Amino acid sequence: MNDSNLTIARNPDAQKAHRRQTFWQIAFPLILGILAVLALGVWTILVAVRGSDVSQSADASISFLLMPAMVITLIPLILFAGITYGLIWLKKNLPTAMFRVQKIMVKIRDGVITGADKTVEPMLRISSFVASLEALKRNKKIIQRNWTIKERAPNVRK
Repeated sequence: MNDSNLTIARNPDAQKAHRRQTFWQIAFPLILGILAVLALGVWTILVAVRGSDVSQSADASISFLLMPAMVITLIPLILFAGITYGLIWLKKNLPTAMFRVQKIMVKIRDGVITGADKTVEPMLRISSFVASLEALKRNKKIIQRNWTIKERAPNVRK
Protein backbone atom coordinates (compact mmCIF):
# COMPACT_ATOMS: atom_id res chain seq x y z
CA MET A 1 0.00 0.00 0.00
CA ASN A 2 1.38 3.40 -1.01
CA ASP A 3 1.04 6.11 1.63
CA SER A 4 1.25 8.95 -0.87
CA ASN A 5 -2.14 7.99 -2.34
CA LEU A 6 -3.87 8.40 1.02
CA THR A 7 -5.86 11.56 1.47
CA ILE A 8 -6.86 12.88 4.83
CA ALA A 9 -10.53 13.58 5.18
CA ARG A 10 -11.06 17.08 6.54
CA ASN A 11 -14.11 18.90 7.66
CA PRO A 12 -14.82 21.57 5.02
CA ASP A 13 -16.58 23.86 7.50
CA ALA A 14 -13.58 23.76 9.87
CA GLN A 15 -11.21 24.45 6.98
CA LYS A 16 -13.31 27.42 5.89
CA ALA A 17 -13.39 28.81 9.44
CA HIS A 18 -9.64 28.29 9.75
CA ARG A 19 -8.96 30.19 6.52
CA ARG A 20 -11.22 33.03 7.67
CA GLN A 21 -9.49 33.22 11.08
CA THR A 22 -6.07 33.09 9.42
CA PHE A 23 -6.97 36.07 7.24
CA TRP A 24 -8.41 38.20 10.04
CA GLN A 25 -5.78 37.30 12.66
CA ILE A 26 -2.63 37.24 10.49
CA ALA A 27 -2.98 38.65 7.00
CA PHE A 28 -5.27 41.62 7.71
CA PRO A 29 -3.14 43.14 10.55
CA LEU A 30 -0.02 42.59 8.43
CA ILE A 31 -1.57 44.38 5.45
CA LEU A 32 -2.73 47.26 7.69
CA GLY A 33 0.77 47.63 9.17
CA ILE A 34 2.41 47.67 5.74
CA LEU A 35 -0.12 50.26 4.48
CA ALA A 36 0.47 52.44 7.57
CA VAL A 37 4.25 52.38 7.07
CA LEU A 38 3.84 53.18 3.37
CA ALA A 39 1.43 56.03 4.17
CA LEU A 40 3.88 57.51 6.68
CA GLY A 41 6.69 57.22 4.12
CA VAL A 42 4.61 58.97 1.44
CA TRP A 43 3.56 61.67 3.92
CA THR A 44 7.19 62.28 4.96
CA ILE A 45 8.29 62.59 1.35
CA LEU A 46 5.45 65.03 0.57
CA VAL A 47 6.23 67.19 3.61
CA ALA A 48 9.96 67.26 2.74
CA VAL A 49 9.30 68.13 -0.93
CA ARG A 50 7.04 71.06 -0.04
CA GLY A 51 9.86 72.55 2.01
CA SER A 52 8.10 72.36 5.34
CA ASP A 53 9.91 71.90 8.62
CA VAL A 54 10.53 68.17 8.98
CA SER A 55 12.41 68.41 12.28
CA GLN A 56 9.24 68.26 14.37
CA SER A 57 8.18 65.04 12.63
CA ALA A 58 11.73 63.68 12.96
CA ASP A 59 11.72 64.41 16.69
CA ALA A 60 8.38 62.66 17.10
CA SER A 61 9.53 59.64 15.10
CA ILE A 62 12.74 59.36 17.14
CA SER A 63 10.62 59.45 20.29
CA PHE A 64 8.45 56.65 18.92
CA LEU A 65 11.54 54.64 17.95
CA LEU A 66 13.09 55.04 21.39
CA MET A 67 9.98 54.09 23.36
CA PRO A 68 10.26 50.30 22.80
CA ALA A 69 13.94 50.36 23.78
CA MET A 70 13.09 52.34 26.90
CA VAL A 71 10.33 49.89 27.85
CA ILE A 72 12.68 46.95 27.28
CA THR A 73 15.34 48.53 29.50
CA LEU A 74 12.77 49.12 32.23
CA ILE A 75 12.44 45.36 32.81
CA PRO A 76 16.08 44.81 33.88
CA LEU A 77 15.99 48.06 35.85
CA ILE A 78 12.98 46.84 37.83
CA LEU A 79 14.63 43.43 38.31
CA PHE A 80 17.85 45.00 39.58
CA ALA A 81 15.92 47.27 41.91
CA GLY A 82 14.05 44.25 43.30
CA ILE A 83 17.24 42.25 43.74
CA THR A 84 18.91 45.20 45.45
CA TYR A 85 15.98 45.63 47.82
CA GLY A 86 16.01 41.91 48.56
CA LEU A 87 19.73 41.90 49.31
CA ILE A 88 19.42 44.89 51.62
CA TRP A 89 16.53 43.19 53.42
CA LEU A 90 18.53 39.94 53.71
CA LYS A 91 21.57 41.79 55.04
CA LYS A 92 19.42 43.35 57.72
CA ASN A 93 17.33 40.31 58.73
CA LEU A 94 19.50 37.30 57.95
CA PRO A 95 21.87 37.41 60.95
CA THR A 96 19.07 37.27 63.52
CA ALA A 97 17.27 34.53 61.64
CA MET A 98 20.45 32.50 61.26
CA PHE A 99 21.20 32.95 64.98
CA ARG A 100 17.79 31.45 65.77
CA VAL A 101 18.49 28.59 63.38
CA GLN A 102 21.90 28.07 64.98
CA LYS A 103 20.33 27.86 68.45
CA ILE A 104 17.83 25.29 67.16
CA MET A 105 20.64 23.28 65.54
CA VAL A 106 22.61 23.31 68.80
CA LYS A 107 19.55 21.96 70.64
CA ILE A 108 19.14 19.27 68.00
CA ARG A 109 22.85 18.37 68.23
CA ASP A 110 22.67 18.13 72.03
CA GLY A 111 19.57 15.95 71.79
CA VAL A 112 21.24 13.65 69.28
CA ILE A 113 24.36 13.35 71.45
CA THR A 114 22.24 12.64 74.55
CA GLY A 115 20.21 10.05 72.68
CA ALA A 116 23.33 8.40 71.29
CA ASP A 117 24.88 8.31 74.77
CA LYS A 118 21.76 6.74 76.26
CA THR A 119 21.65 4.19 73.45
CA VAL A 120 25.27 3.13 73.91
CA GLU A 121 25.29 3.25 77.72
CA PRO A 122 23.99 -0.33 78.34
CA MET A 123 26.55 -1.78 75.95
CA LEU A 124 29.33 0.19 77.61
CA ARG A 125 28.25 -1.03 81.05
CA ILE A 126 28.27 -4.64 79.89
CA SER A 127 31.64 -4.19 78.17
CA SER A 128 33.17 -2.53 81.23
CA PHE A 129 31.77 -5.27 83.51
CA VAL A 130 33.26 -7.97 81.27
CA ALA A 131 36.57 -6.10 81.18
CA SER A 132 36.65 -5.80 84.97
CA LEU A 133 35.98 -9.54 85.31
CA GLU A 134 38.83 -10.29 82.93
CA ALA A 135 41.09 -7.95 84.92
CA LEU A 136 40.14 -9.74 88.12
CA LYS A 137 41.00 -13.08 86.50
CA ARG A 138 44.39 -11.76 85.45
CA ASN A 139 45.05 -10.30 88.90
CA LYS A 140 44.03 -13.58 90.54
CA LYS A 141 46.48 -15.48 88.34
CA ILE A 142 49.24 -13.01 89.12
CA ILE A 143 48.54 -13.19 92.84
CA GLN A 144 48.50 -16.99 92.72
CA ARG A 145 51.77 -17.04 90.81
CA ASN A 146 53.38 -14.67 93.32
CA TRP A 147 52.28 -16.85 96.23
CA THR A 148 53.62 -19.94 94.61
CA ILE A 149 56.92 -18.22 93.96
CA LYS A 150 57.17 -17.07 97.59
CA GLU A 151 56.42 -20.56 98.85
CA ARG A 152 59.13 -22.09 96.70
CA ALA A 153 61.73 -19.49 97.42
CA PRO A 154 63.88 -20.02 100.47
CA ASN A 155 63.26 -17.66 103.24
CA VAL A 156 66.25 -15.42 103.10
CA ARG A 157 65.45 -13.32 106.15
CA LYS A 158 65.42 -15.04 109.39
